[in-house]
Amino acid sequence: MMPQTPDDALDRHALVSAVWLPSGFVALGLFHYGFAGGGPWWVLAGFAALLAGYAAHLIVNAALSSRFSRYEVALALVVYAAAGLALVLAVLFEPGFAAAFFLPVASGMAGLAAAAVFYMVTTSGARAAFGQFDIIRNNNPRRASGLAHRGGRK
Repeated sequence: MMPQTPDDALDRHALVSAVWLPSGFVALGLFHYGFAGGGPWWVLAGFAALLAGYAAHLIVNAALSSRFSRYEVALALVVYAAAGLALVLAVLFEPGFAAAFFLPVASGMAGLAAAAVFYMVTTSGARAAFGQFDIIRNNNPRRASGLAHRGGRK
């Protein structure tokens, strides 16, 4: 990963925004049409638009030899958690939502999660992907945490 100058970071941000704005608007339009009466296939098409935006973001990262910034990861986690909460609330309080839209929305969200996990495992390996979430080892390091077979420094 190359160190980025402020101009490089700004160029990357502009490129990522140029990728996500169209795919996000297409996804919003498909979701709106699907939930307003178009049916579950339009909702799945909205998730396909989100997956296309994610794939394009991965291409930008690969082309610029960069990774997701912590702000991008935080935004993605907040939006994903809000979508999960919206799904639960819609199932509980919206009559007929569970029968019509639970399966497409749940499978779309599972597909997004699977794409993220697949990316993490293929770029970092299974141990390093888990290590990105293992904050306890970094929080209270012990002598055993530094052993090579546990992912510590050699």
